Amino acid sequence: MQRPGAERNRRESRRTAAASRRTQGGFSLIEVLVAVLVVSVGVLGVAALQLVSLQNNTSALLRTQAFQYAYDIIDRARANPGTSYAIAMDDDPPGVVDCENAECAAAQMRAYDLNTWLTNVAADLPSGDGEVAEAGDMVTVTIRWQDERGGANTLDLSVSTTLGG
Repeated sequence: MQRPGAERNRRESRRTAAASRRTQGGFSLIEVLVAVLVVSVGVLGVAALQLVSLQNNTSALLRTQAFQYAYDIIDRARANPGTSYAIAMDDDPPGVVDCENAECAAAQMRAYDLNTWLTNVAADLPSGDGEVAEAGDMVTVTIRWQDERGGANTLDLSVSTTLGG
């Protein structure tokens, strides 16, 4: 024999279980949507980090190239002693004779070196230009270029050294 109210308890239990399943199903969908949102924000953050990293790497590459060109013209000046390699920023490269395939005097070698150097600086650095200033045995090389990281910033790199011995 059944106790009075047992049937009613079973029916309420079934209704509560069915309502619970409906609530849990909706709750699972909300959890999935929140998880998708969190993952999306994370992916956007990683993409932004990658972009900043790429910009910084490009800036570092340009700075490294500027250093290499500064030391390049210093080495060219050391290899051609007694000739002034002074040239101002925004000056046009001097006219040249091809000194790779012909013998050149010191002045022709200077013109060839400066032309090659300024051409390479302009080709490899955005809006690149260079200057060589001499004061006695001291030489200062300044290279200027545009760094597009975070806007168009003009950067100058200066290297000073002595040419003697």
